[in-house]
Amino acid sequence: MAQPTVERVKAFWEQNPLSAEMIPFEPGTPEFFREHERLRRDSEPAWVHEELYEAERHAGKRLLDIGCGTGYVAALYARGGAQVTAVDLAEKSVELTRKRLAYLSLKATVQVANAEQLPFPDAAFDVVSSFGVLHHTPDTARALREVHRVLVPGGKALLMFYNRDSFAYRVLFPSKRLLQPAWRGKSADDQVNAVDGMTNPLGKVFTRKELRGLMPGFTNFEFNTWELFFHHANKIPRPLRDFMAARWGWFLYIKAVKSGVPDRRE
Repeated sequence: MAQPTVERVKAFWEQNPLSAEMIPFEPGTPEFFREHERLRRDSEPAWVHEELYEAERHAGKRLLDIGCGTGYVAALYARGGAQVTAVDLAEKSVELTRKRLAYLSLKATVQVANAEQLPFPDAAFDVVSSFGVLHHTPDTARALREVHRVLVPGGKALLMFYNRDSFAYRVLFPSKRLLQPAWRGKSADDQVNAVDGMTNPLGKVFTRKELRGLMPGFTNFEFNTWELFFHHANKIPRPLRDFMAARWGWFLYIKAVKSGVPDRRE
């Protein structure tokens, strides 16, 4: 079966802003942003922001955030002093990101753009971030080539994908197909798509090896996982839950460096 087009992916996210279903406030209002911030802070320990996002480590650097959603990550980097450019395929996401930044009195350049065809020259950024986005675009390999192209030599990519070698994909999803009538006859890919909404047209999972293969021209790979993505995970004792999430988490975080001599400009 052919994968959905970029147009179908865009149409879904125009109608389904990130996290809108779980927040009882109108997207774009201060109440929405405050509640979204609370949910993210509750679900992501401080070390995730510090170590995986590197939120405070890129002051003064030119940073591109691909797939800005409602602007949470773009705001983190802008607050940390980076020169942020944020893009998203969906016009609604661009609108919400601009509203969040205005609400927080932060500055960034925000525009509509396709991750597979970024409207920037070669070597335009010192850092590229993209968390939970590039597994939704039809041609992930092409998008990763674009990440490589717009980075300076020695520039850093900070990415997150859904993890094929996760507790959710290897254990939870197969169990649901066996035990829950609603999921019988459904594929694992159907369940991956449903993570972001039952009508989501496209979600993909990757292993570490697969992602390395999609990222020629990068080196110094570092992988981490987090989040069990299991409704009853909070019933697992915290030390065991953290141990599992760090090994079989649903979110697969990547740090990698573009090969070449770093840019030494002042």
